[in-house]
Amino acid sequence: MKKFQIILALFVCFLATLAFFGCGGGDMTVRSSVSNKSGGDKKEYRHKVTLITMDQGSNYWQLIDAGCKEAAEELGDVDYKWTAPNNHDAKEQGECVKKAVADGAEAIIISCVSPTEVNSYLEKAKEKGVKIIYVDSAATVEATATLETDSYKAGIAAGNAMQQALRDKGVKSGTVGLTAGSHAENAEARVEGFKKSFEGSEFKLSDAVYMLGDRQKIRNFVKDNPDYVGFVGLNSQTTFAIGDALKETGRRPVFIAFDTADVTLMMIKDGIAFGTMQQNPRKMGYEGLKIAVDALDGKFTGENEIIDTGINMIRRDKI
Repeated sequence: MKKFQIILALFVCFLATLAFFGCGGGDMTVRSSVSNKSGGDKKEYRHKVTLITMDQGSNYWQLIDAGCKEAAEELGDVDYKWTAPNNHDAKEQGECVKKAVADGAEAIIISCVSPTEVNSYLEKAKEKGVKIIYVDSAATVEATATLETDSYKAGIAAGNAMQQALRDKGVKSGTVGLTAGSHAENAEARVEGFKKSFEGSEFKLSDAVYMLGDRQKIRNFVKDNPDYVGFVGLNSQTTFAIGDALKETGRRPVFIAFDTADVTLMMIKDGIAFGTMQQNPRKMGYEGLKIAVDALDGKFTGENEIIDTGINMIRRDKI
């Protein structure tokens, strides 16, 4: 009986060996299947596109990246990468442009730290035939297209929302604190739009305070002005700083925020912010990458096209 069991076991091993080699080596087949599913190292891409934002920490830039990724995955043959300077540094962003060109990028989608300080890098990229597409914040160098919120109109909408909220609260006069992230073109346009909406009103505006990468400056501004009836943060980072200061002080002036990071939506739920101006960063990224590829394929032939990706107001009842 024992001898029979040994023979049977040897026979089973023999059959297993035949099956192994007949399937091409078992584990090798599995690895090949995974490699094919993910595209593998040998995948050939038709175009190479790089996104360059002001940093990579903000939820806003992550949403632009998500839109680009979605479009790249739909197209299936685009080598897409995302890079950025560490902290809104124009020289570092210029070096990101330079490196992207050296790495073979055929199109660069970029949100510029400054309207002028990255220009020399962009001009050199264009000289090499690289297509430039702006998202959110443009430079003065001509590009294929710019996808952005109409920042001036967004500023007006934020100002109108602020005034209505103050009146609904029974506040008929007082000073509103105005903050912006930087002196970028879109930031300045929001500031001007916000100011325009207050012309002839009973309210006063503070001078615009620019964060320029220093959140504490905005926190201090809020804490040092306890008599202000309202505050506006005209980008996500100033929004976070104002929210932090109001949480710490326990004060509840009317607060108009910008963008829809999770922390901002929680501020609205908790009654810290009245509402937020919602841009469409994911749409900017998605359509920006599609336009980049169409421009490389000769399907998009426009130059300096301005595409407004829209804005709307989100309040507590819409979350």
